[in-house]
Amino acid sequence: MKTIRWAVVGLGKISRRMTKVIKSVEGATVAACVSSNKERALEYAKKYNIEHALTYDELAQKPELVDAVYICTHMNMHAKPAIMYLSKKMPVMVEKTFATNMEDAKNIIATAIQHETLVMEAMWTRLLPATLALQDILANDNVGKIVSCDSKFEVGIGHTKKSRVFKKEVGGGAIFDIGIYPTTYTHMLLGMPSKIEVNAKFRGEVETSVNTTFTYDSGAIAKFRISTEPFTLKEYYNIETEKAVIKIPSFFDARKIIVEYKDGRKKRVVKSFNGVKFGRRGKPDGFTHEIIHFSQLVRDGFAESSILTHNMTLEVMELIMKQLEIIGL
Repeated sequence: MKTIRWAVVGLGKISRRMTKVIKSVEGATVAACVSSNKERALEYAKKYNIEHALTYDELAQKPELVDAVYICTHMNMHAKPAIMYLSKKMPVMVEKTFATNMEDAKNIIATAIQHETLVMEAMWTRLLPATLALQDILANDNVGKIVSCDSKFEVGIGHTKKSRVFKKEVGGGAIFDIGIYPTTYTHMLLGMPSKIEVNAKFRGEVETSVNTTFTYDSGAIAKFRISTEPFTLKEYYNIETEKAVIKIPSFFDARKIIVEYKDGRKKRVVKSFNGVKFGRRGKPDGFTHEIIHFSQLVRDGFAESSILTHNMTLEVMELIMKQLEIIGL
C-alpha cells in the first residue's frame, strides 16, 4: 500500500490533532507543514518531526513533495490555498465548513473539476462507521420512512472570550462552527427542505444559539438546536420513523446507535461497526476515517468521493448560507 504523504496547511489547534492522527494511520504520514510564517513552520516541523517546513507558495512550487493537502486555516481563508493547490493538481481536503460563502465554495469545486483533481470537505461525521451503519439500518431494517428528526448540538465549553467562534471576520458564529454538523446530518437523511425557519440569539456580531426547522414535501420535519453559549453540553440526534425511534448519542462522533421498535421487536443497541467495537477507551479518533477514505481516493486516482460528493457539499453550503441569511447575516 502506497504511503500517502500529507501536507498540513494552517498550523493552529486543529492541525496539531490532525498531524498526530495522520501519523497514527497505516499508509499515511505528514511530510510537510505549511504556514504563511516560515519561522512558525520551522518550529512546528521540529516539534512534530516533519521533513518539510514551507510557506504557502513554497508548497505550490514543489507539489511533488506531497500526495495530499489538508487545509485547516480559519474558514475565511480556505478558498485561496485550496484553489492554488488544486491548480497544481494536488488533491485537497478542506476542513469544514468548506467556505464562508457560495462563491468560494463553487470556485473551489470548479477548479477541482477543471484540473480533474480530488477535493473533499473534511466532514468526518459523514464517514464514521456508525453513520454508514445508520444509513444501512434506515434502508434495510424495515423501520419505514422518516417522520421527524430532533437534535441538539450544544457545545459551549472550551471557548475563551477571544475564541475564533466569537469572531465574525474569521468565520465565527455557531452556524459555521457547529451548525454544519446537524445541517449535514439532516441533509444526508432527508435532502433539501422545502421550507427553512431559523431564530437566533447573538453575542456581539455572531450568533451563539440557533433553533432551526427544516420542513419537507414528504411531510417530514427536522428540528435542531445548536449553541456555543458557555457551559452548554448536549449532543444527540434522534430520528422517528414510521416503525421505530432511532437515537444516536454524540452523533457527530457516534459510537453507538439505539433502535427502539414500535411493533414490539426487542430494542437494538448497535456498538459494533465493521467488526470494530467502539468503547470509551481505544476508540479511533474521528479524524481517522476521513484520512483513510481520502488517502484511498488518492491511491485509486479518484477526483471525487462517492460519500461526500461535490453536489452534497454545495447543497449543505446552500443550507448554511440560507440559515445565516434568515437571521440577517
